[in-house]
Amino acid sequence: MTQIIDVLAAQSIQQALAQQNVSGVHVDVFDSLPSTSEYLSEIAQQKMAAASADDLLAGAPQLCATDWQTSGHGRRGKTWVTERGNVTFSLLLPMQRPPAQLLGLSLVTGICVAQSLTTLGQVPVKLKWPNDVLVHGQKLAGLLTELISSPQGVTQINVGVGINYKIPAQIETSDYQAVSLPSLNSSPPARAELIADVCSRLLSSYAVFNQRGWAAFADTWDRFDYLKGKQVRVLSGDNAEEALAVGVDAQGALLVEADGARRAVFSGEVSVRPA
Repeated sequence: MTQIIDVLAAQSIQQALAQQNVSGVHVDVFDSLPSTSEYLSEIAQQKMAAASADDLLAGAPQLCATDWQTSGHGRRGKTWVTERGNVTFSLLLPMQRPPAQLLGLSLVTGICVAQSLTTLGQVPVKLKWPNDVLVHGQKLAGLLTELISSPQGVTQINVGVGINYKIPAQIETSDYQAVSLPSLNSSPPARAELIADVCSRLLSSYAVFNQRGWAAFADTWDRFDYLKGKQVRVLSGDNAEEALAVGVDAQGALLVEADGARRAVFSGEVSVRPA
């Protein structure tokens, strides 16, 4: 049976946002675009060149979605090139915290996507640190959080979300096979509804993070944590380490134990060792 993909339009996303009691978000939707994150990154640079700190903080969040992303990218230069009909969008908003205080924000993004997919998509989601969304060990979604610091002391957060409604034609992920939401749920939510729900959760959760930091989300992450309790392999540059994943620390870094010592991992490739 051929899967019917709903038409994605700015009006439908705005209507879905209104149903979430969210207003004041500027929405752009394109038939095709190289990268929603790159589109908003250019807007962020323009804002920094022309606005004061107060103007940046008062600016409306901006959401950019596209039916077809032709040159998307993920962490560490990996590509994310999709077919038409997937959920591909980015959200840009300011926060008056320096990037060094926002290390856990990418994990908050993952929590928001996981909660939305659990509630609307009705699928058992897990989060693999730092940005993979998995169902039954297969990759359903990916995230990319970019922190753009400004001379005005305001950090602009540019978060990209890609959720598979169709299996990506070209994707360099990690060790995980891709899976689509319609293959897991025969009646998935409309794309505009899912985008609006994730956006609403991001806006409210980022506001909480701005006030309370990562501590407000630690327990929620623990419930979604895919790596905790698993033997993992951590690749950082030319170094490889095998260890036990034991959760995340107060900043959102991955905690691993090896040879009786515990340390935090802030970056690198992490894979689960075969049982």
